[in-house]
This record gives sequence, C-alpha cells and structure tokens, in this order.
Amino acid sequence: MSLSLMILMLIAVIIFPRGIQTIALNINIYGDDCVSGGMQVEELTKGTIAVFQLSNGDIIRGIRGADRVHSWCRVEAVYPRKGNDMFTTYDGFTADHMVIDAHTVRAYGKKGKATKSRLYMLATDCDAAVNAAGQAFTPISTAFCPHELSWSEYLRLIAAIRRVTSRTGYFWYFSDAFFNNETARVPEWKNMLHDMCTELLRCAREGQCQKFEKVVNEFVNEHMNPKYRAIVDHMFPNIGGDVEKSETGTITELVRPQEKSNPLLFVAVGSAIAIVLIIVAAAFLVRRARVTGKAKITRGPDPSDHPQAKAQDVET
Repeated sequence: MSLSLMILMLIAVIIFPRGIQTIALNINIYGDDCVSGGMQVEELTKGTIAVFQLSNGDIIRGIRGADRVHSWCRVEAVYPRKGNDMFTTYDGFTADHMVIDAHTVRAYGKKGKATKSRLYMLATDCDAAVNAAGQAFTPISTAFCPHELSWSEYLRLIAAIRRVTSRTGYFWYFSDAFFNNETARVPEWKNMLHDMCTELLRCAREGQCQKFEKVVNEFVNEHMNPKYRAIVDHMFPNIGGDVEKSETGTITELVRPQEKSNPLLFVAVGSAIAIVLIIVAAAFLVRRARVTGKAKITRGPDPSDHPQAKAQDVET
C-alpha cells in the first residue's frame, strides 16, 4: 500500500469517524440454520420436488394443532441463503435445525446422510412442514431457541410468531434483515436471540410481557435493517412501551394470549337474562289483570240490568 493512500485513509478516519463506523456496522453474520435446497417435499400440483424449486404460494404437506393433524400448507416464505457457500446438512437439515419427533421439538443433530448443499429458508402457514421422507420440521433452529421444546410450548411460540409476521411480513426470516452493531449493548445480533425466545415464550405462555417488549424494542432499534425497522415502527407505534398500562400499538398486543370467554359464563348470563324476562313478563300480566279488575269495579252495574227497567220493557 502506498504512503499517500495510507495518509488519505488516516485523514478519512479522523474527519469521518461516524461514516467509517457506519460501514463497519452493516456487516451481517448469516447463520447456517436452514434446510438443504435439495431436500424433497411433496407439492400439491407439482408432485415431489426439491425445496429450491418451491415458490411463495405453493402448497406442501405439513401438520397443524395439538393433535398434529396432517394438512396442506401454503408456503409463505422460501429463499436461499445469500452467497453461494455450501454447508453440511444431514438428511437435508443443518445440525441445529429444529424438527419434531414423538415428544419434543429439538435440533436434528449430526446424523443421517451428510451432504454439502446450498441452504434455504422455508416457512409455511402450518405449525410445521413435512418433507417427502415424512420428517416434520420447523422454520427455527437452536440459534433462536437453544433448548428442546415440548409440542405445546412450540405451538404457543410459532402461533405468536405467525401473528407478528402476518402483520409485518416475513422479513424476520431474511438474512439481510439484521446487522451487527459495535455500539449496541449486545454487539452481535445473534446473541440476543436466546433472550428473545425465552421472553417470547414467557409472554405467550404466562402473559408476563414487559421484558419481552423491552428486548424486542432493543433488538429492532439496534440491529434491524432501517427499511424493515420502518415497517415495525409503523405497525407497532408504541413498541417498547409499558404493556401493563396499555398494549395498544405494542408487539405484546399480538403475542400475549387473549383471555378466552368461558362458555359456562355465557350459559349463566343467558339463563339470568331469561329469568329476568320471565319475571318482567309475569309482572306485566299481573299488573294488567289488576288494572282491568279495578276498571270493572269503578264502572258499576249496567242500568239496563235493573229489574224495574226490565219490567218496563215487558209492559211496553
């Protein structure tokens, strides 16, 4: 490197320290927590195809609900990881990608057939997708939730995630949506994900959401690409607010479980209303009968019924 170039670079650093820093901040560290583009899935009209052949709107197999009912699922997001790097997958999954077995949602691990392939992100409107081999899998990995989940825990988690993505779009899954920030409290964005998973679960399961709201607000403001942060700010104008005072405009509004109506309460209220209506109707009839009886008493006997009047009629 020439001496003149070194001097120019030194001057730039002195005069434009913020500009140099901004360039350094916009460097993403992409995870390899996806599925192989070559993994086979069954599409409703195209038959068995590879993941890389899917498009948004395609219909593939998956499962829904507590009973894991098999269903056709709409592909909401499918895209390749940026770059042309090849990663090791096992039966089509990276080692830390979360799949569903008989009892838990867990990382697939380093087992099965190992191959090098390009990675893809795949998310559907079902709780989990199912590949052609019959393995159910999620759109998340241990990079987000570091521990095994029960199926019921996972259902709460993925339902909350879908409510958010339905409002904002699926950019939360995009590899270019986040960046590292050396000036942030937590410089690497991936190091915030475990806390986000933990607090999201606590919010969705227990309704304790203030810490979740705070963590997400920090993550969005310090690590989200500005074009996506603008969407979040628009959709959640009060993100980071006190959710115990008001949920309106916060992300907690979508994540916290809403109180379910008690059917027994509806039956009780309905019965009470019916009883009140019967009492009102009975009171009305009794009052009407009393008013009618008083009217007859005050009117007196008909003069034409008097014996003398009848006698006069006979004489005539």
